[in-house]
Amino acid sequence: MKTPLVIARELSEASRVLAEAEVAVAATRRTGPPGEAPSGPLRVVRQGETAEGVELVVAASVALSGGEDNDCS
Repeated sequence: MKTPLVIARELSEASRVLAEAEVAVAATRRTGPPGEAPSGPLRVVRQGETAEGVELVVAASVALSGGEDNDCS
């Protein structure tokens, strides 16, 4: 089975989708701008396959000017 693409999903949803597909998450790394990181929900911004499973890079979502989370779904 092909690994599902989970880029732009919130981390909890991405983890659920991968678990349902029986794909292991080998590592999760957080990235963001220098200094104080935004505190919004974590979203997957990069996904890569390793021998152990999938490596996810996540970043906090930044609120839009209207104060709502940037929903990319």
